[in-house]
Amino acid sequence: MAFNAMWKPGSQAVAGMQGHGSANPALVIYLDPDSLAILPPSDPAGWPEFIRLLRQIRDSADELAVFLDKHKAVRNDDTRR
Repeated sequence: MAFNAMWKPGSQAVAGMQGHGSANPALVIYLDPDSLAILPPSDPAGWPEFIRLLRQIRDSADELAVFLDKHKAVRNDDTRR
């Protein structure tokens, strides 16, 4: 079953790993007020693909942050006119 969603995080949004040292670790994004948890497959045989996905998320988040940092200066200049 496919699920597609888009959120605009609130000002209190944070992200992090939940369940350090437990049997149920997850990447959790608290979007203020909603939250999203991404859990690894229960079968460790699927972990390599999941690890690849997590690294893609990390790299894509960094790429988006760099893009937004670069363009916020331009946008700030445009709003002053």
